[in-house]
Amino acid sequence: MHTLYIVATPIGNLEDMTYRAVRTLKEVPLILAEDTRHSRLLLEHYSISTPMESYHDFNKEKVTPKYIEYLKSTGDIALISDAGTPGIADPAFNLVRECVREKIEVRAIPGASAMITALVSSGMPTDHFRFENFSPKKSAQRLHLLEHLKENADSTLIFYVSPHHLVKFLEEIKTVFGEIPLALMRELTKKFEEHLIQTPSALLEHYKERTPKGEYVLVFHPQGKGGL
Repeated sequence: MHTLYIVATPIGNLEDMTYRAVRTLKEVPLILAEDTRHSRLLLEHYSISTPMESYHDFNKEKVTPKYIEYLKSTGDIALISDAGTPGIADPAFNLVRECVREKIEVRAIPGASAMITALVSSGMPTDHFRFENFSPKKSAQRLHLLEHLKENADSTLIFYVSPHHLVKFLEEIKTVFGEIPLALMRELTKKFEEHLIQTPSALLEHYKERTPKGEYVLVFHPQGKGGL
């Protein structure tokens, strides 16, 4: 039996790659990546020439048995996502689950994570928090979720939000929670990193004259704790 390494990669700033991550990616015989073209830029930056194959949402069911057999009979594998820690809002969970079922060792090489990076700089309570992944695509689903969280959550909430849904989602949060403090982050660790810690109304005013761009992390406490 060999080992599956879950290797965190930078979420924007290439300097956030760890020495251990680089060494692991150089030493394993195979790397699995969500988007090999995207990950090739990272590997070239660190002079990593390890062979790489695709592992993503569209092929995970088909190829997982192949890589389980590889781990059993051939060698170690390092799994990376497009950015951040694999297993957070990406298909890594499927391979990890099968490894655990098959008694194959799984070892995480820790590093950057957008949700944690946003949380610890948000000013929101960090003793209890709940990651909600990407918000639902339909407004009715988002409102239903927010109403449920208002009644049942006593933890800081973390959402990934696409630019296409951002303004509508802010309006829905205002409807359900009122003028509570929100921490909205984008371009985390990059040159033009932006932190906006404001009320829903202030953020909506901000985006009247600006088009949302990039992926956002939204952090807030349903009872309005922390922040402003």
